[in-house]
Amino acid sequence: MKNKMKNKDFLKSKMFTLLVLEAALIIIFSIWARSIGNNFLTANTFLNLANSLVVTAFLAIGAGCLLISGEIDLSTAAVGAFGGVIVATAIRYWDLSWPLAVLLTLLLCAAFGAANALLVTRFNFQSFIATLAMASVAKGLMMFASVPPDGDNPIHVSFRSPGLEFVGGGKIGVLPFPVILIAIAFVVYGLLMSKTKFGRRTYMVGGNHRAAWLSGIDPKIILLILFINSSVLGGVSGVLASARAMQGGLQALGSAQFTGLTAAVLGGISFGGGTGGMGGAFVGLLIINTFQTGMQIVNVNAFWSNAFSGLILIAALAMDYFSNRAKTKIGS
Repeated sequence: MKNKMKNKDFLKSKMFTLLVLEAALIIIFSIWARSIGNNFLTANTFLNLANSLVVTAFLAIGAGCLLISGEIDLSTAAVGAFGGVIVATAIRYWDLSWPLAVLLTLLLCAAFGAANALLVTRFNFQSFIATLAMASVAKGLMMFASVPPDGDNPIHVSFRSPGLEFVGGGKIGVLPFPVILIAIAFVVYGLLMSKTKFGRRTYMVGGNHRAAWLSGIDPKIILLILFINSSVLGGVSGVLASARAMQGGLQALGSAQFTGLTAAVLGGISFGGGTGGMGGAFVGLLIINTFQTGMQIVNVNAFWSNAFSGLILIAALAMDYFSNRAKTKIGS
């Protein structure tokens, strides 16, 4: 009886809907690709799909954790690009070993997160405004950091580091090392948010700040940790992007910010806070990347792909809006 109840609940859940949507995309693109002489269902396609998750996965995790708390961070992509430039500059011009360069990068990215938290919790800035402003600061500092000793101002900073190259594109057996990293990250953060005291407190803060405070939880501490976490994960994305290309680019992660947010919202994490989880965020990210990979295989112009990705974000926001509206009506 309990198993039947669980099965019925799963069939009504957002996760089941997302899995059906993912399966539908695979079927549609398989038929579409076959009709034009291409093949979607290949090992290479799914390997490319897995690799496409690498950079945006950490952005989605950071965005998802903050959204659960009822806040948003629009600076993670810019902070990530800053991190990519810093790690490249540190290795090429500052002669640091790659582990030290990565450590320095993540510490500097954490400082952005602490600054965001200070603006939001101390000076009561809206997180949307505070993090948008911090994104501009990160872009400015990134340009400053990319200036080499000869005074030129390059579009990117190239470097060589076999160790970091393995982190960005190496394999353990048949599995790319970065894919293993994101699998571990989703499992760890999934357990953190669903099974720990910190995760429960984050949901409480997202559900109602004042109620959380009255129950002995300090929302400011929770938000400080989450903003720092978001910026550090942005830095991880930037480091991985640079490791894959062996260069830190000023335009890196330019379109990745909203991919992470879209994945989180599409996966059931509400802008209102207090709901959703990492499992949904992962499947949401998988849906977006399956769509983008499929559009490439069927030779659809990249401009149309970007337009449709924007429509997916609008659809995700609309679903979140109507879901929150329905809950409000039920509650009243």
